[in-house]
Amino acid sequence: MGGNAAAALAKSLEDPPYATRTEDVKNASYDVVAKAMAATKEADIESVVESLSLEQCDVLMKYLYRGLGQPGKKTEVYSVLLKWHPVVLRRAGMGSIVRVISEVKEAL
Repeated sequence: MGGNAAAALAKSLEDPPYATRTEDVKNASYDVVAKAMAATKEADIESVVESLSLEQCDVLMKYLYRGLGQPGKKTEVYSVLLKWHPVVLRRAGMGSIVRVISEVKEAL
């Protein structure tokens, strides 16, 4: 994506690997999203999230919870995820969290 973290994030949220049962694929997908989030300047997070559709925000919320639920992650990873969470929540609303929790067939 030529160093454009916002474009990389948006593209990585377009077609999440819901159909696969292969954890390596899901982990690789999460890693792409996490790298795009980490590469985004903190001052730009709000505008990046605003540029996403509500569906993309729901997918991003799923990745946020996947990342927060992984044991053994470094503190830097958690701090990035925790910076994004309230911004996505403001954009997508509490319904996003409900959809993430309730959509068992579309888990990441």
